[in-house]
Amino acid sequence: MFRDRNLMLLASGQFASRLGDASFHLALIWLAKELTGSKRAIGLAAMMEYLPILVFGALAGVVVDRLDRRRVMLGASLFRMALMLAVPAAFAAGYTGLGVGLAAAFGLALATSLFTPARDALVPQLVGEGDRVGANALVQVSDQFAWLLGPLVYPLLVPMMGVTWSFVGPAAIFLVSWILLRGMKMPAAALPAAEGPEALLLGGEAGPPPGAATTAWSELRAGFDLAWSRKELRWLLILTAVNNFFIMGPAIVAIPVYIGIDLGLPVLYLGLIEAVLAAGMIIGSVTIIRWKPKMGMGKLWLVGMAADGATYVPMLLGPSFGWLVPLILFHALFIPWITVYRISIVQKAVAPELHGRAFAFVGVAVVGVTALASGVTGMLLEFVPTHLLFGVWGFFGMCCGLFGFGAKALRRL
Repeated sequence: MFRDRNLMLLASGQFASRLGDASFHLALIWLAKELTGSKRAIGLAAMMEYLPILVFGALAGVVVDRLDRRRVMLGASLFRMALMLAVPAAFAAGYTGLGVGLAAAFGLALATSLFTPARDALVPQLVGEGDRVGANALVQVSDQFAWLLGPLVYPLLVPMMGVTWSFVGPAAIFLVSWILLRGMKMPAAALPAAEGPEALLLGGEAGPPPGAATTAWSELRAGFDLAWSRKELRWLLILTAVNNFFIMGPAIVAIPVYIGIDLGLPVLYLGLIEAVLAAGMIIGSVTIIRWKPKMGMGKLWLVGMAADGATYVPMLLGPSFGWLVPLILFHALFIPWITVYRISIVQKAVAPELHGRAFAFVGVAVVGVTALASGVTGMLLEFVPTHLLFGVWGFFGMCCGLFGFGAKALRRL
């Protein structure tokens, strides 16, 4: 796996891409805090990072299935670089509001809605019938290293460049991502077939070939109808959406609010917590690479979801920063159980020519719902103590994983 040049370039390009995302996320959140000091504005800023995926994410899957997936990723990287440069340019021209940051977040999310499903759909093309779980875990490790370094790098840029000019850093990182991805050489071999009689989207029948539908919308509808007709994928999408509503709002909005406003700490502490979160995810992903449990991927995914929510419940105690560090580290260990096994389930069971749409549906359930969760969390935090919201919503997130064990279709995956 580590000798596969194309896979390593994909992981490296993904690392640079996510490093740019991580740096931009902190830059946007801190820009909102510096300009407004409002919890609601922080929630709005976070929501704009994910809202386009809720609206356009599924349609992006049709684009990914129609086009060369490597080129989709290249175009997304260049577009995001241009957006990052536009922010300091607007402030240099005299604009002083948060609107330009929100517009950049909206555009970046549009590009990400193409980049992420194209990345996940590329893995089976690169590894064929090889170790897909290991390859997915490697890609996720690159993602998590980016979230480890991004929060550590960004706080260093602010004193040197200021809040607005620090957006130049993510622009340079997206350029590096483009350079790395350009070095990939796509194999000429045909795509591997979906495995087993449990093929979720095909259900044992031939699905529509890419481009057969007369419009992108009809292709999208055909893919969704096939997906929704299968109990396994229907439960996967529903539980993913509900769980992320309860988990991602606290993760994206409540953490910076708790650190920056409730505890009154500077941006460096937020960077440290984000780095601890990434370190925990790296440990969890490495464990998946080295440990091959006999339990099915569906059960492992549900265990990860239940544990992910349960580790938020101690936030009810309102911990100090010193106690927050080990709590977030333990929470992060289970995140790869959710992401890696979910990706591997879809790759194994869905026909390759429909991978773009399948991962776009998952993206809507994950990132799109995060947009709603971020906006709702920002509004609730004006009235509800941060630690209380953390703990209660963590309990509901845990219940999603436990509830999933009642679905036989998920347990047998």
